[in-house]
Amino acid sequence: MTRSKKLSFRGIVFLLALAALLLFCYWLFFAGSLIPQRDADSGLIQSERALNVLIVGSDENPELGISGRADTIILAQVRLDEPSLFLLSLPRDTLVEIEGHGRDKLNHAYGGIELLRSTTEQLLNVPVDYYAVTDFNGFENIVDVLGGVEIEVDKRMYYQTYDGLIDIEAGLQTLNGEQALQYVRYRQDALGDITRVGRQQKFLKALVEKCTSSTGVFKLPQLLVEIGKMVETDLPGPYLFRLGLSMLSLQAENIESSTLPGDFVTIQGASYWQLEEDQLQELIQANFGENNDDE
Repeated sequence: MTRSKKLSFRGIVFLLALAALLLFCYWLFFAGSLIPQRDADSGLIQSERALNVLIVGSDENPELGISGRADTIILAQVRLDEPSLFLLSLPRDTLVEIEGHGRDKLNHAYGGIELLRSTTEQLLNVPVDYYAVTDFNGFENIVDVLGGVEIEVDKRMYYQTYDGLIDIEAGLQTLNGEQALQYVRYRQDALGDITRVGRQQKFLKALVEKCTSSTGVFKLPQLLVEIGKMVETDLPGPYLFRLGLSMLSLQAENIESSTLPGDFVTIQGASYWQLEEDQLQELIQANFGENNDDE
């Protein structure tokens, strides 16, 4: 083969590789919307500028032979135009109607993520576009990749759980993965799980702030790899990357949170979180509906 033919062959390979790269970049950043196509006739309250992600923390622990239920349930609304983040915590003891099972606690719908997903949609009357599920180990690893998360611990926490000891001092400190898990699991308070939900919201805000800090941005590639290994999600990898990039400009003041309004009730000896329906409808319409788009 002559030298000119070799150069020509190399040139063709280079052009093909460049074309493939450009097509990939177009697909990654421009082709398709992060917000999936929804059924316009579903009757669900929805925003055309935001997507909803169901975040689930499972208490599954194979080493102890524990097949987990949903220990933490949060519906995160991600607005892409601002950007902003709204975290709605769903107490695991919320009394709901579960298809095929009757009325029970929300986390009893975790016979599979799709059942929890459909139950959440029915409960809130909003679409769940994607889900993300991780267990204790995954949560710890994600925090450790970031080098820990700084947070003000509100009280001395010391409690022996079924699988370990929670032991955290009060005050401002940087929690590693193991300590962070202890912090979000602790619920030895007068309001039990409801107070714990507040701590989880506080920690998630701090976690997002760490992710969008200069340190967090530098670790974004490693963080996405860890999420890919430790988090089960139906959000495609390239979309996850795009979502991560879109959130880099997220400011702390644009992160809000709330909890399903309600109160504790005891039914046949079991404790439930019973919703206050009127307050719930106001909360959903204000944060997930068209009114939110007009702000």
